[in-house]
Amino acid sequence: MSVHKFNPENRKKLNSEQRKAILPPAQVLMDIGIESHTVWADIGCGTGYFTIPLAYEVKQVYALDIRAEMLNDLSDSLTQLQISNVEVLQSGESRFPLPDLLVDGILTSLVLHEVDQPNEFFRELHRILQTGGRLVVIEWAKASTEMGPPLDHRLSVQQLDDWALTAGFTKVKSWQWTENFIGIEYEK
Repeated sequence: MSVHKFNPENRKKLNSEQRKAILPPAQVLMDIGIESHTVWADIGCGTGYFTIPLAYEVKQVYALDIRAEMLNDLSDSLTQLQISNVEVLQSGESRFPLPDLLVDGILTSLVLHEVDQPNEFFRELHRILQTGGRLVVIEWAKASTEMGPPLDHRLSVQQLDDWALTAGFTKVKSWQWTENFIGIEYEK
C-alpha cells in the first residue's frame, strides 16, 4: 500500500482556526470522555493539535510522530505553555519507542490514511495499550468533501474495523464530527 504523506512544510495549517472550527479538540475530547488519572499516547501527534489539550486532561501523554519538524514545533509549544506531562518521541511509522502495556488510551488522528502497513500499525498500537485500554481513531470520512485528502485516499469504517479486529481490538462506538470526520473507539 503506497500512500501520500503529509508535507511537513504545510504544518502551520494543522493548528489553523478553520480546522479548530470543524474539528474542535476540546469538544472531541469531551465526546471521547477522557479520565484525568489516565496515561495516553498521541500517535502521529504532529504539532500537538490534540496533544496539548489532552495534556491538560490526563496524567501523562506520550506524543509520537515520524517527523522531527513536527516534534520540534510541539516541543517549542510545550515549553512556551509550561506543560511538563508530555514526553515527545520520534518513532517509526509502525515502531513506537514505548514498552508493552504502557498506556490506558491511544489517540491517532488523521494518520491511518497515510500509513503504509496498517496491519503492523494496529499490532503496534495493541502492543503498547493496556488490557481493557481504549484506542480512539479519528479519520477523514469516506466522502467527497471540500477539504482533506482525495476520496481514494480515505478509509472506510469497514476497512478500519477490519484492521482493528485483526489486531485483537473490539469496536465500542463511533462518532461523526461534521461531514468531514469520523471517530471510532476500540477496546483491547
